[in-house]
Amino acid sequence: MRFSLIPREMRFFDMFDETAANLNIAANKFLEMVTVFDKLDIRSHELKREEDACDNSVEKIIKALDRTFITPFDREDIHTLATSLDDVMDNMEETSHRLEVFRIERPTPEAIELARIIKECCLRLEAAIKLLRDMRNSERIHVLLREIGQLENDADKVYRKTDAALFANLVTSSSNGDHPITALDILTLIKWRELYGWLEETVDACKEVANVISEIVIKGT
Repeated sequence: MRFSLIPREMRFFDMFDETAANLNIAANKFLEMVTVFDKLDIRSHELKREEDACDNSVEKIIKALDRTFITPFDREDIHTLATSLDDVMDNMEETSHRLEVFRIERPTPEAIELARIIKECCLRLEAAIKLLRDMRNSERIHVLLREIGQLENDADKVYRKTDAALFANLVTSSSNGDHPITALDILTLIKWRELYGWLEETVDACKEVANVISEIVIKGT
């Protein structure tokens, strides 16, 4: 009881709100990049600026953690939540960079769907983090986290389907004799397999943030 009466350092919530809002803005820009698919160099640079802003926010949280004795929740969880949010942003920026340099003709519907899932995950992460200020919001937080879990399952289904289709299409093209496999075909497959991998990794990173938030809520209720 003695420790519960000590005012806790609440600025961490403000910093996490800022980081999550930045992540959500980046996710919207990323989805626009994939769907509109123009000015890729400019859009990629914009995502790099968002990543830099996220890095600065995470750095502020880590420095504040080093200087603060009383924290609103477990110190290790604060550090893990900050770095996990940074992982989402890093993956998203890496994917945008590859979209720029790989020079693909246009994104596939599956790539657009995965980008949409990333955006929906980040939207829910921002909402869940805002609710962390008050553990009476625990049920609302869990609803958001379950939605992220379902989105991650959806992304897995898309990824597995596209991964199988990449090789199936290559084999079909070769076997019918009308279109022998070329080096360009192999290169395109490699590009898309890597892009799909990065898109799925970004969704997985969102799910990892959700897991961290869930641990925080469980400990706080």
